Amino acid sequence: MKLKQLLSVIPKTTSITGDINREIAGVVYDPLRVKKNFLYIAINIYTQLDKIEHPDGHKFVDKAIEAGATAVILDHDMPVSDGVTKIIVPNSREVLALISGEFYGHPSKKMKLIGVTGTNGKTSTAHVIEAILIEKFRIGLIGTLYCKVAGEIKKSKDTTPEPPDLQEIFQDMVDSDCTHVVMEVSSHGVDFHRVDGVTYEIGGWTNLTQDHLDYHGSMEEYRECKLKWVRTLDPDKYMAVNIDDPSVGHFRKASKAKIITYGLNENADVRATNIELSGDGSKFTLITPQGEIEINAKLRGQFNVYNMLCGVAMCLPLGVDLETIKVGLEKQIIVFGRFHPIERGQDYAVIIDYAHTPDGLVKVLDAARATNPKRLVTVFGCGGDRDRSKRPLMSKVVDEKSDRFIITDDNPRTEDPNQIVKDILEGVSSGNDKFEVIHDRSNAIEHAINTAEPGDMIIIAGKGHETTQTLKDTTLEFNDVEVADKFVSKRLGKA
Repeated sequence: MKLKQLLSVIPKTTSITGDINREIAGVVYDPLRVKKNFLYIAINIYTQLDKIEHPDGHKFVDKAIEAGATAVILDHDMPVSDGVTKIIVPNSREVLALISGEFYGHPSKKMKLIGVTGTNGKTSTAHVIEAILIEKFRIGLIGTLYCKVAGEIKKSKDTTPEPPDLQEIFQDMVDSDCTHVVMEVSSHGVDFHRVDGVTYEIGGWTNLTQDHLDYHGSMEEYRECKLKWVRTLDPDKYMAVNIDDPSVGHFRKASKAKIITYGLNENADVRATNIELSGDGSKFTLITPQGEIEINAKLRGQFNVYNMLCGVAMCLPLGVDLETIKVGLEKQIIVFGRFHPIERGQDYAVIIDYAHTPDGLVKVLDAARATNPKRLVTVFGCGGDRDRSKRPLMSKVVDEKSDRFIITDDNPRTEDPNQIVKDILEGVSSGNDKFEVIHDRSNAIEHAINTAEPGDMIIIAGKGHETTQTLKDTTLEFNDVEVADKFVSKRLGKA
């Protein structure tokens, strides 16, 4: 594709030096992926999971040119080799999204996109929607755990991928005859312009609670980032909002799209009544504008009732009938690291969950308590180099809702683990003697399992699906599910 055509979608350029009629064979933001005749767009590369390839792409312009880049886009001026076309723009991240869409021919426009945003529940809600829609359509899924293209799982680096990666995934889905795509839309993805130029048929919002304040600075800025995406939905599209969340007014006001409300409130368009929660799942009467139907779902906890209601509200505008919705909701929907049980025939329960916010812990621990365990034991920590203000809030929740708990390390990154624990302890009630501090996460999990009594439930919170533990100088392979399974099996003599 001609560089001139790619540049035609940019709203503003600061300057252009060199030939814009040259042929471009590929568009990349990572200098390690550059090939002959590629366009290299230098951005600051950041992901919330610490998979940072290069903090600032501008430092690698020379390497990109050496690897074959014949054109570069920068957000500030710097010297480049002779013969290379240099384009300077106000915001290279925004340009990356617009050019990526143009280069790949906007494959997302050939499918119906369903986007889910919110603090907690995005991944589970996306899987609920997939479980329903797959009964009628060929589905793609993009999210925190992975991408799925017509049922085939593929690795994903970010919750919301960078634009060239996202467009390539969309094209793969088109080539696989997918008609609908459900994807998580993170606040980082919005703020980094990763979804600019992508049109959604339906949007959904799960909730808004404290998270990512290390990046956004305040709850107001965090909320505004979510609302920025909501405002992009056209008036003929649909937006599902949680009527029970305190921030619902902001989301209803921001949306130009047709609003569908969901929740337990009797005024919700989609709601659940006669709810029965147990260790086996969730039973409720689903009430919708199409009518009512009884649901016997395997997903557990009230928070998952909300996730299911959000999923239903987003599927209804697509013409999905209640019987199909019932089939989808009653499937064994497995979301790795989300209220994930370790089952080896032991006489106590072990649950792995990604809960890493105060609200997430409330929901998970309430769901655990609803199963009436003998004792509720929580293993948790707080990540380093992240929002310090939520640490005492998280420990306050755990203190109030657990019979016993263990504070451990959770991706301390460059911070001193002792300081993190000190921050956590600020939320623990004075004189409390029902907790321990065991920094080594593996040892903490092993101790919780080895001291479990019949009927206990152990919640191992914070990392969920993650497969690494990030320390100051290294990143270790670490998976809560695998570690817990190993120690449960060892105690049973099956290891």
